[in-house]
Amino acid sequence: MGVGPYTVRSNVRRGPYATITVEGRVEPSKPGQFYMVRGDWGADPLLGRPLSILSDDPSQGVLRFLLKIFGEGSRRLHELEPGQKVHALGPLGRPFPRGAAERGGKPALVGGGVGVPPLVYLAEAFAREGRSFSFLQGARTKDDLVCLEELAALGVQPEVTTEDGSEGERGLVTAPLKRAIEMGAPVVYACGPEGMLKAVAALCRGRVPSYLSLEARMACGYGVCLGCVVPVVRDGVRSYERVCQEGPVFEGEVVEWP
Repeated sequence: MGVGPYTVRSNVRRGPYATITVEGRVEPSKPGQFYMVRGDWGADPLLGRPLSILSDDPSQGVLRFLLKIFGEGSRRLHELEPGQKVHALGPLGRPFPRGAAERGGKPALVGGGVGVPPLVYLAEAFAREGRSFSFLQGARTKDDLVCLEELAALGVQPEVTTEDGSEGERGLVTAPLKRAIEMGAPVVYACGPEGMLKAVAALCRGRVPSYLSLEARMACGYGVCLGCVVPVVRDGVRSYERVCQEGPVFEGEVVEWP
């Protein structure tokens, strides 16, 4: 497990978003895993921020993340300059189960906002294996579409929806997802805002398996503080599981939504 420190190689900002590349000791990871990242700024803010892995290259010691400003910690990460240090712990969490995509047909990858990076990482793995898939990205407006250059580099043309119609199809990403399921998608992988994931889970329930990477506020990132638990129902029994440890990827069928 990598524990840092890492050196910022580059930080490409676009509005509230930033794509940060860091260098250091990098352990091999899998799509869906994450790091707890904090700047070298002392005790305030104290806690790291969970960031999904956009890509990594252990042989070169390189990690890439995409983040959006949500609070003070992410704002400070957004402001990082090349040469500055960050502390990062990872890779953490359970990845997407790629074996579920071996049933034939085209898996559907569904992302929104800062939930897009782990799906780009998954798309990279599928492309490397020569596996066909569809990539669906939903956003409020075209300014919230992310990782389009990374997808283009993979030869992936995402099917885009925006709520205001400023890019792609007007509406929610569940519309093209419904079409993908009707066309035989064997499995759905998704990451994004809670409302999107809840809608994806409802659409997939009883029709096709879904694996959802949940977003949650975390303190430690490795299961000690119990601050990121979510209710799940397995075999009729309700319990709580940690997003950082039993997740962040859960079967859509078991998550109990508010």
